[in-house]
Amino acid sequence: MSDPMPSAERKQELYARALRSTTRELEARIEELAVLRDLGALFERSADLERLISYALTLVFRLSKAQNASVLLLSEAEGELVLAVAGSRTDRAPAYYGFRGYPRAMFTVGEGVAGWCAAAGEPALLDRAAEDPRFAPRPQGVAVGSLACFPLVVQGRCVGVLNLSHPDAGGLDLHNAKAWAILASHLGVAVSHALLFDRVREANRRLEVQVRERTRRLEQLNRELSRARRELEAQNEVLHDRVEERTRELQAALEELQVQNLRLEEANRVKDEFLNNINHELKTPLNAIIGYAGLLLQELGPRLDDEHRTDLQLIESNGKHLQSILENIFCLKDIEAGSLEPERQVVDLNELVSSAVRSVRPRAAEKGLDLGFEPMDVPPVMADPTLLLRILYNLLDNAVKFSDRGVIRVRTRTAQLDPENPQAEPVPGTATITAAVVEVADQGRGIRAEDMERVFQKFHQAEPPTRKTEAGSGLGLTIAKNLVELHGGRIWVRSRPGAGSTFSFFLPLEP
Repeated sequence: MSDPMPSAERKQELYARALRSTTRELEARIEELAVLRDLGALFERSADLERLISYALTLVFRLSKAQNASVLLLSEAEGELVLAVAGSRTDRAPAYYGFRGYPRAMFTVGEGVAGWCAAAGEPALLDRAAEDPRFAPRPQGVAVGSLACFPLVVQGRCVGVLNLSHPDAGGLDLHNAKAWAILASHLGVAVSHALLFDRVREANRRLEVQVRERTRRLEQLNRELSRARRELEAQNEVLHDRVEERTRELQAALEELQVQNLRLEEANRVKDEFLNNINHELKTPLNAIIGYAGLLLQELGPRLDDEHRTDLQLIESNGKHLQSILENIFCLKDIEAGSLEPERQVVDLNELVSSAVRSVRPRAAEKGLDLGFEPMDVPPVMADPTLLLRILYNLLDNAVKFSDRGVIRVRTRTAQLDPENPQAEPVPGTATITAAVVEVADQGRGIRAEDMERVFQKFHQAEPPTRKTEAGSGLGLTIAKNLVELHGGRIWVRSRPGAGSTFSFFLPLEP
């Protein structure tokens, strides 16, 4: 039977060994907690991502048997995990690649063990990595026998993955995984803060660039405005001098115009007095000549031979022509003074046209012209018969004056037309009116294209390029246009040189 004393000593030795082992484990845990505490404090104080994750890898090698470690950051836009920092236990310092990561992507989310951790948000501890179906080795990567991956999760969102590896299967001390998980938790918060800080810093950098650019542009604009202000002040001085000079010139011109206006008023008064005298001195004897010629034709008509009868008819016709010229002058005077108002009454248009044709026919016959009237059924119009006769006399006189041969035809008709463009066919949908239309067509010399716009102007006479027109006042067409417009109508002309002219006007029919 053995001595009991050695058995007691043996137990004491075993207790001492267990105590020393437990003490070493507690010291190791205390060191781990101290490291984690210091790490947490560093993570809270610093936003320097390179410093944070590089220090985190240093701690990984202190707290584990890992030979290699890395941190992958998640790029949410591309859905990829990029390598931000990597190192081995033998490196002096880990290789840092930053937010943009290593030039090539490491894993997509869901690919490999790291991709699985990012997608699932859970750690993966592989004592024998090659046997796990999630493991996806890289052709040029480090040898991996055992592997531990921890997602860096902040408020339920994965921002990256912490990787620890050993080239031998079972080489990692996976029983310390809880400490590594705590490290990963602190690292996730720090990375999130650092990423946020980087975004803020990048935003500040862009803002500073924009502010500098805006400041530069504002300074440039300020210089340009200063230069423009100086130029404007100089131009203002020049303009002020010019305005003063122009004002003096305008004042002098105004005084001259006032003098000229007084002279014109005096000349207008003299003109009116002269016209009134002309009216008195010419109209009375002219009426007498016309009256005597008519009386002789009436009393002595049967006893006169053809020659004398023709002479008396010419005297009467030419007297009426001169009378028409005088009436045109005084009519234009009243039109320009604004004192002419049509005395409208119901007028038989065909009867009035027929009367005008009869009056002008002797003058037409004197030139060998065939003047005829082709009436159509036209309703009565509301017009001033005296002014309407003046329109017809002037158009017929113009046709006779500028015709050397052929016929002159006067036509009347009723038409539906566009009052703003009566010479054209009405466009569907355009407002039209019913009007009485009178046309005076001749086969005379015609009107050149360059004279068509001016033919109704006062004192303008269109003439062929190779010959002068017959004498005239140049007022007939002007008066005709004004009198037609006084009745609410329009007048127009169609013509070609050598092919004659057709003057037309319309008068609105009462509804």
